Amino acid sequence: MELTLKNTPEKYKKMVEKLLPPLLELLQKLTLLEEEIYECNKELDAETIVLKIPSHQIHPKWKDLMDEYHQRYLALIEDHVSEKCFSKGPRNSYGHPSEYSYLKGEDFFVQFTMRKEDRATVILQFESVFTLSV
Repeated sequence: MELTLKNTPEKYKKMVEKLLPPLLELLQKLTLLEEEIYECNKELDAETIVLKIPSHQIHPKWKDLMDEYHQRYLALIEDHVSEKCFSKGPRNSYGHPSEYSYLKGEDFFVQFTMRKEDRATVILQFESVFTLSV
């Protein structure tokens, strides 16, 4: 991980150590949840074929899986986000790779900016490596 402090006065630099680790931990937990739900959904998709459920219908257990995902998602973010963010509810999508799957490795950049006592901006960016052969 490469960390850059941008436009952050000296008095707020110590906040990086306070804010960044819990944020990264939360995003990693959300990533693992997304990947777990994705795998469960793949299993349901395979069962759908075996059970000969028409392609325009969903697996009977799919809604239960989504309920579980939403409950677990909300439980993870509950004490870590603003009331406004929490009131919007859980994400309605998941994927593989998940949005923050790159946080499981070390090849990402973090840009931290804090100019006011009550606001910090954290930008996470994946370091993509492409090799061109000639």
